Amino acid sequence: MWYGEDTEELKKLNEEYCAMFGDYPWGYMEVEYGADEYGEYVADIKKAIRTGKELPDVID
Repeated sequence: MWYGEDTEELKKLNEEYCAMFGDYPWGYMEVEYGADEYGEYVADIKKAIRTGKELPDVID
């Protein structure tokens, strides 16, 4: 779950992620990002898109 504000960058990444995986990255109940973790959240979404693995599978 994402608990922060959306930026234009994040909106674009969300759409790209959804096109690839069929759902938005903020919908995973087992994954939580607070508003102060924007950079980590964006980096993890980019990693998921780059590797072709869903968000829970790319979190370190």
